[in-house]
Amino acid sequence: MIRALLVLAVIFSGLAAVLTRGHDALGEVLRTTTVNDLTNGQFAQHIDKAIFNAVPRSSTLDGLVIGAQYRLLHDAGRQVHAGCGDWLYSIEELRADRSDADNMKARAELLPYLVRSVLRLGTALVIVPVPDKAERVEEQLCGMRALQSRSRDHFREELARIDGAIIVDVRPAWPRPGYWHEDTHWDQSGARFAADKIAQAITVTIGPGGDKVRLSEGAWRNRTGDLARLAGLTEAPIRLAPAPEQERDVKAEIQRGGGLLDDAEDASVILAGSSFSLNSAFADYLQVALSREVAQVSEPGGGFAGALLGLLEKNPSGLAKAKVVIWEWPMRSLTAPLTDAERRFLERLRKQAAR
Repeated sequence: MIRALLVLAVIFSGLAAVLTRGHDALGEVLRTTTVNDLTNGQFAQHIDKAIFNAVPRSSTLDGLVIGAQYRLLHDAGRQVHAGCGDWLYSIEELRADRSDADNMKARAELLPYLVRSVLRLGTALVIVPVPDKAERVEEQLCGMRALQSRSRDHFREELARIDGAIIVDVRPAWPRPGYWHEDTHWDQSGARFAADKIAQAITVTIGPGGDKVRLSEGAWRNRTGDLARLAGLTEAPIRLAPAPEQERDVKAEIQRGGGLLDDAEDASVILAGSSFSLNSAFADYLQVALSREVAQVSEPGGGFAGALLGLLEKNPSGLAKAKVVIWEWPMRSLTAPLTDAERRFLERLRKQAAR
């Protein structure tokens, strides 16, 4: 009852605001409405949004408006898609842009050069493309289909042409769902599964590790997902926001022999990935599965090649000392605009090829 009254209060205050000071917003809705909007229900949704947007602003009211829009209109903002059952998805995985094909073509051009740059140093390369959440949990998209995810899957044909690198496909036997409801990343079950599968491929290549690595699991805690934050739902009242998810504290503890003054050996495995490698205790699970220490150089927002390019350009000698480098990247990064570092690397390659 209280929740219903709060929502009605927002609606009526917004309606009053529209009638008294929101004529421009209402007029814009009327001017831009098409016949299709009238027949498919979009007109009513546009009016509803105009009402919500006209509510006088304060931090408390903003949270209430965001929560009411989410619950009543199934709207999580411009950057987040609200699926069924409080599943949230990044719009990056779902939207199409006319530059997508060009960006994916440019990364197909980058791929063999990056692979050769690592192999030339005598280091084994393991490539881990991370599937889109929309593709893995498509049934919760609520009427949508993961068409863009499937279009990016064509890039696996480029990976199949690569010689010398080890490609780890984490999709077969993937644990369901394997992703957080309110976050774009894999959850701890998905992270652990991916770590075990990657470790199997590395062990075949360089043999088993000799470190004693123990996994310490602590208490459960509430976890706030990046998509919930992006949608502003962390400011919404508890009854209007998605319920928080639970994550367990996990830490890999490496037991080393020798005295305090002994020099520690360089890590034989380097993890050069994206934010996936920094989430859900993935690196900890990986060290346990490998029985090896893993040097973490992953970058949040690293996209396709951010961390790997950083290694190649800033620390090639450190890369040469490693036995294996793991290059993890999300499939959705394939169609994102090229970063400055990727563009510079590609331009340099093209100039060299033109000589």
